[in-house]
Amino acid sequence: MPVTLKDIAKRANVTSATVSMVINGKPNISQDTRDKVMKIAKELNYYPNVIARGLATKKSNALGVIVPNLASSYVVRILQGIKSTNKDIDYTVQLFDTVGQKETETQLFQRLARERRIDGAILIDPVCSEKELQVFKDESVPCVIVARKCDILDSVYVNNRQGAQEATDYLVDKGHTRIACVVCHKKNLPMDERLEGYITALNNRGIEYTDELIFDVVNNTMAEGVTVFNKIMQSPAKPTAIFVPAGDMVAIGIIKKAKRNGINLPEDLAVVGFDDLPAAEVIEPTLTTVRQPKLEMGDHAIDILIDKIEGQAPGINHKELFTKFIIRQSA
Repeated sequence: MPVTLKDIAKRANVTSATVSMVINGKPNISQDTRDKVMKIAKELNYYPNVIARGLATKKSNALGVIVPNLASSYVVRILQGIKSTNKDIDYTVQLFDTVGQKETETQLFQRLARERRIDGAILIDPVCSEKELQVFKDESVPCVIVARKCDILDSVYVNNRQGAQEATDYLVDKGHTRIACVVCHKKNLPMDERLEGYITALNNRGIEYTDELIFDVVNNTMAEGVTVFNKIMQSPAKPTAIFVPAGDMVAIGIIKKAKRNGINLPEDLAVVGFDDLPAAEVIEPTLTTVRQPKLEMGDHAIDILIDKIEGQAPGINHKELFTKFIIRQSA
């Protein structure tokens, strides 16, 4: 039989109401009574009934974290940032991976927001529109968007323009004027901002922008990198450097294919990625890239969400973080 408040009250010689007030951290209880009740609760291995508490408080004490692909090391690193803070917070975390699920992101958002199984949500790199995110606002469920700025919800994001501009400036400083740029086919705000940073850097340095040097990939994978490398090498533009805002895995695929083709890096071709995934330090030559502060993104996201749930962060809150350019061997 599970231990009840009545069992603790009997041992402590107080009322069940007093025990409830102690367990739920209510004021107006003497420290001696509080200490005695908590000591007995611990001795009896008492665990509060979360479901019952939820019915009373209209809270689940659960947070939902929705990710596009749990296999992504980019996503995992952000989750580590969430976990490092969450260890001291009285909330359980439910993880939802939308890859390969019959339920779409939009359907999942609607279910979570309307069923009230969570007190708040963190969405990592969602590809949906703000209209689809409106359900969290309509249902008054606190929600933090990670990796892109969102006008209608709290968000944590990086300055993508700054990162892309710094990477392009570096390549120009190395003497490159024909710099290919590989973007992801799944256009979204961060990708658009990275392309803008690339174009701004070229314009500032007096280098003419041309569409011939822009190449698309469908996903951030090594296989896509191999495919796009062939297109780049067959193009009439003949670039001497490739900047890959589409992501590090594409850049790594480009490096692997270039090496197989007998191209020396960075002497014959310089390659710069975006993200600074763990694989960037393993590939040979190691990948010069733009580091996103993934741990900090997760850390700030959970802080904002808890403050919002507990009424300490009114209005819409945004946190902009900055990238860091990491110079390695590929450029």
